[in-house]
Amino acid sequence: MKKVTVILAILSMTLASGGCYSKWPASFSYTVAPRWTSIEIRDGVEYDRAWNTVFNLLARDFDMVTVHKEEGYIQTGWLNTWGGLYQDNYKVRVTVKFAANRRTLQMKTEAWAMDDGKWYIGTDSRLMATLKTDLMGTVGRTTR
Repeated sequence: MKKVTVILAILSMTLASGGCYSKWPASFSYTVAPRWTSIEIRDGVEYDRAWNTVFNLLARDFDMVTVHKEEGYIQTGWLNTWGGLYQDNYKVRVTVKFAANRRTLQMKTEAWAMDDGKWYIGTDSRLMATLKTDLMGTVGRTTR
């Protein structure tokens, strides 16, 4: 009888912990359309400096897919190693665009998470927070 109780206890703990397991990071949020975040460029920071700062910041971790300095647009490639480990079921990318007046930049993060062979689009809050912090500390003035 004691052996059956132990087996049932182990099975219950296994099932209970299995329900809490997520196949992608907790920072992933499912959304149909990831939103843009605006960062105003600090007074005295010229467009060339802001552009170079954004480009170099993104180039540390991402490969660039689309870069148009004249239009103020950057889109990175998909990265499966955000968070330090390779994940074939999770990937992120970043898109940045400067306003026509070059005093504001807009940024969005996109994330794709796979579950049971199906991709879900969303955003990664940790990636967005990291980028906002880095940009606010170098070229930004305020956020909205």
